[in-house]
Amino acid sequence: MKYLLSLNLIGELLIITLSLFFIGELFWQTDIVVFCLVLWLIGTFVSQNYYINRLPGVLINLINLAKFFAIYYLIIFLYSKLFHEADFSNYGLIRFSLLLFVFLLCWRTIVFFAIKQAYKSAKSKHKIVIVGVSVNSIHLKEFIDTRPQYGINVLGFFSEKPNDKINVIGGYDDVMSYCLENKVSEIICSMDKVSKEYLSALIDFAENNLILIRVIPDSSGVFGRNFVTTFLEYIPLLALRKNPFDELPNKLAKRIFDIVFSLGVIVFILSWLFPLIAILILIDSRGPVLFAQERTGLLNKSFKCLKFRTMVVNNSANTAQAQRNDPRVTKIGAFLRRTSLDELPQFFNVLWGTMSVVGPRPHMLKHTEEYSQLVDKYMLRHLVKPGITGLSQVMGYRGETQHDLYLMKMRVRMDRFYIENWSFYLDLKVVYATVFSVFGSTKNVY
Repeated sequence: MKYLLSLNLIGELLIITLSLFFIGELFWQTDIVVFCLVLWLIGTFVSQNYYINRLPGVLINLINLAKFFAIYYLIIFLYSKLFHEADFSNYGLIRFSLLLFVFLLCWRTIVFFAIKQAYKSAKSKHKIVIVGVSVNSIHLKEFIDTRPQYGINVLGFFSEKPNDKINVIGGYDDVMSYCLENKVSEIICSMDKVSKEYLSALIDFAENNLILIRVIPDSSGVFGRNFVTTFLEYIPLLALRKNPFDELPNKLAKRIFDIVFSLGVIVFILSWLFPLIAILILIDSRGPVLFAQERTGLLNKSFKCLKFRTMVVNNSANTAQAQRNDPRVTKIGAFLRRTSLDELPQFFNVLWGTMSVVGPRPHMLKHTEEYSQLVDKYMLRHLVKPGITGLSQVMGYRGETQHDLYLMKMRVRMDRFYIENWSFYLDLKVVYATVFSVFGSTKNVY
């Protein structure tokens, strides 16, 4: 892996030289070339810009590169004005910066995926163990197992209770000896499954043996809640949870993004794709092109959610979820569902303001009524507008849920996490993951 990072730095220095060469008036200024290369080299090591983190995703790495590049260009601009104002034009410097930035973006993207592939195929993986069996720790294990590119190997769980569904490799007393014998590099501990004394001893052991330790927060009881401090005049109050959309700038940013994104899809995609899909639907079966269904929206208010019709006209469309080999689904409908093209008309809902591009998926009114009685804190997902796509969908919790309550509980858990931890970058990441998931697994889509 170290060779890939070294190759990345060498490649970036060559790209800088190549960009200067293309802008001839800069390339022949020897001290400019030396200054650009040395500045990048020093800045890279000081800021650790050479390090490409495979975990957050390619987008955050490119954003970090853009921030570093902005400072880099500003320094070069000031240097050129102080020492070379008469030697070349501002136009040449601008062309150099644009060319270099495009080259670097392309190069970083290639290196990012090369590093992910290298971790995916590496024989030596990052060994971790999980102490304590909880919903969060099991979900963490599932998340890691589905992403081999992270280069992480979960060896198993430690628990005082046997469990048929997971690999329990020992009790709490076995953790330390096992970690030493198997050269474990990280311990993840469920805070609410061990005593404070044991956790303190485990932290001391990990630090004394250079093993990284991370803790999954207490997920039970009052002190496991995500409290947020608010003030009434000078009196501090604790709110049960944070809702980023209570802040006007966040609300405006999300709405502007929804309008721009939905308009782009409607103008550049739906304007020509809508008539084609409409013709196919009408040829395949009788009935309307669009299907408008009452679904639960913001603050539990119902709205008409638009979709391309994928079933023959039937009386149970508003009450029964689609199931595998559902006889109601038409041939073209099956294709639309498999590719998620049936959801495209919902961009009109986004433009009208009843939905958002990203948010909890809207459920049928009947299912909202049912699951609100079965799943704890289910109604919290209606604190924000429902979305065309959402975090729970890209994490794999999509499709039919009526025969597996666990899937719905995990979907609600993901929706609550999204609401409490929203950021504009998170929305972009969900959209990015959605685009790629369309071409991925369709196991739960029918």
